[in-house]
Amino acid sequence: MNGYVKMKKNKQAGSSLIEVLITVLVLSVGLLGMATLQFDAVKLNHDSFLRSQAVNLAYDMSDRIRVNRSGANAGDYAIAIAAAPPSAVDTPATPAEIADSDMNIWLNNLASELPSGDGSIAYRTDGNVNQFGDEFTVQVCWDESRGNGAPLTCFSFVTGL
Repeated sequence: MNGYVKMKKNKQAGSSLIEVLITVLVLSVGLLGMATLQFDAVKLNHDSFLRSQAVNLAYDMSDRIRVNRSGANAGDYAIAIAAAPPSAVDTPATPAEIADSDMNIWLNNLASELPSGDGSIAYRTDGNVNQFGDEFTVQVCWDESRGNGAPLTCFSFVTGL
């Protein structure tokens, strides 16, 4: 003998079935986690889009109120949530007609651009005038519950004339 001991080598011929199953399980959990993250990102992106739309619509109405100061001072822009939109006039001439036309356009935009979109405008009537003048509160509400029965989400914007 030449001093070498022959050792029998155990060759691994392939992966066992249990290793493959564990790998598939770990991969599946990872893919489910990634899918959940993607779903949440899309949902939050849509919520952010709706909030941006609400802010833009509130600013739009506040600009309309500031332009028609005489109608605003007369209280022509006051409207409650779930109130029917005032009828619009083809060619508004008076401040009240301009206010009705503005509110009609605004409420129709709310209904078309936001799910269950609605709005209200409240005029500060307590007689206290702040440094900005008379105040209006423009509130925009919409449903972002996706059918789970959650209350409406509302955005309020206070502006001075």
